[in-house]
Amino acid sequence: MTTTIVWFNLIASLASAAWAAVTLFRPATLSNSRQVTAGEEFYVRMYAARALPFGLAIGALPFWGGGVAVMSILIAAAFVQIADIFIAVQRKNLRMIGGAAAGAIAHLACAFVLY
Repeated sequence: MTTTIVWFNLIASLASAAWAAVTLFRPATLSNSRQVTAGEEFYVRMYAARALPFGLAIGALPFWGGGVAVMSILIAAAFVQIADIFIAVQRKNLRMIGGAAAGAIAHLACAFVLY
C-alpha cells in the first residue's frame, strides 16, 4: 500500500511539473485567453519557475525516506494544491479542480503513510 501511494504521489507531482512546462510554451492553456498579454506571460514564467522544481522535488522526496521534514514538505505541497482548488472554483475550471484535488490527496496520503 505504501509503495502505491508513493508512486501515486510521484505521478501527481510529475503531472503538475509537466503542466507547468506546457504553460511555458502555451501560456493560454493556463489562462484560457484568446490573446495572451505580456502580464500573463510574466505570470506563467513565475508559476513555472516555482512549479517545475517544486513538483520534481515533491515527487522524489518520498523515495529517500520519511520523517517529519518530508511529511512537512508534502503537507505544504498539499496546501498549494488546495489553494489551486479554490482558484479553480472561482474560475469554474473543472479540470483544474480535479487535478488539484488529486494532487492534494496524493501529497497528504503520502505524508501520513511515510510518517
